[in-house]
Amino acid sequence: MTGRMRVGSVWSEAVRNIASRTTRTTLLALVLTLGAGGLAWADVHSYVGVVRDAETYRSSGSAVRTVTTEGSEVNGRRCDALAGTAGVVAAGALRPGVALDLLALPGTDLRTWEVTPGVVDLLAAAGASPVAGSAGPGVWLSDDLALALGARPDDELATSGGTVRVAGIYTWPDDGRARDLGYAVLSPVAAAGAFDRCWAQVWPVDEGVAGLLHTALEPAGVAASRTSPLNASLGSSLDGPQLLAARPTRLAPLAAAMLGAALGLLAVRARRLEIASAMHARVPRAHLTWQHVLEAAAWVGGGTALSAALVAHAAIDGNPDPALAAWITGMRTVLAGGAAAILGILAGVVATRESHLFRYFKER
Repeated sequence: MTGRMRVGSVWSEAVRNIASRTTRTTLLALVLTLGAGGLAWADVHSYVGVVRDAETYRSSGSAVRTVTTEGSEVNGRRCDALAGTAGVVAAGALRPGVALDLLALPGTDLRTWEVTPGVVDLLAAAGASPVAGSAGPGVWLSDDLALALGARPDDELATSGGTVRVAGIYTWPDDGRARDLGYAVLSPVAAAGAFDRCWAQVWPVDEGVAGLLHTALEPAGVAASRTSPLNASLGSSLDGPQLLAARPTRLAPLAAAMLGAALGLLAVRARRLEIASAMHARVPRAHLTWQHVLEAAAWVGGGTALSAALVAHAAIDGNPDPALAAWITGMRTVLAGGAAAILGILAGVVATRESHLFRYFKER
C-alpha cells in the first residue's frame, strides 16, 4: 500500500508541476523542436536532395549503358535477355531500318530504327514516358515527330508503301542524351537476328553489371565495340549510397543528441535548488528522479510529435521516392535528441547534491 502511495505521490507531483508550468513544458518542447527537429529537417532535406539528383540521373537516361559495334554483331535475343539479370531494369537491341517516306511530309525520309521488344520497356524505365496505344502491331513515334504530324496512338499514317499504324508515342528530351531516337520512328521486330547496338538500364548504377552488355556481342564484335552512357552530361557514374553517406548533415543525430543532453541538464540546473530542498526534506532521490523523468516525458513527447510532423513534410516535399525511408532517417535524429534529453535529466538529478543546498541558494 505504501509503495502504491509513493508511486501515486510521484505521479501527482509531476502532474502538478506540469500544470503549474514549473516544468516549462511548452518552452522546452519548442526548444527541442527547433533544435533536434530543425537538425532532422535539414538532414531529410539533404537526403531528399540526393534522392532527387539520383532520379534526375536515372530519368535523363544516364543510367542506360550502350554498346555499339561496327557491324551487326549484337545478338538480339541475348541483349533482351539481360533484363532478367539482377540490376538490369530493361534492355533491348537496335539497328537502322529502312527510311520511311510519309505522304504527309513529301520528300522527307524519316529515320527508322528496328528495335526488339525490350526497347519499349527501356524507354519507360529511362524516363522516356511511352504512351501506349491499344494492343497490336505498329510503329512508335517520337513526341516531336508526332506533334509535327498531329498523330496519336491508333492513328494510321499514309506512306509510299501503304498505311502504318501508330502503336504509341515516346518522349525523347533534348537533355544531353544521344539524339539517335530524336525525331525518329521505332519499328518493333522480333529479337531474333543481328543488331548493331544493345542498350540496358542498370539501376542502381553498377559498372560491373553494365559490363554484362558484352555478353550480348558475337565474338567477332567484342574487340571493335564501344561502350558509353546514353547521356554523359551528368557523368558516367553515380554512387547513390556514397552520396548519402557523405551528405553534409550525416552527423545530425550526434548533434541532436548533444543538444538534447545539454537541454536536459539545463532543465534540471534551473531547478536544482528545488531538488536539493526536496532531498533535505527527506524525499528519496529515486522518487525525485522518476518525477523529473515523468515531467521530461511531457516536453520530450511534445517536441518529438512536433518534430515528426516537420520531418514528414520534409520527407514528402519534392521526394520522387516513397517518403518512409527519408522520414525514418529524420526520426533517428529526433529520437536521438529526445533520448539524450532524458539522459541529461537523469544525469542532472544524480549530480545534484543536498550538501550544496546553501550554494544553490546563493547562486539562484
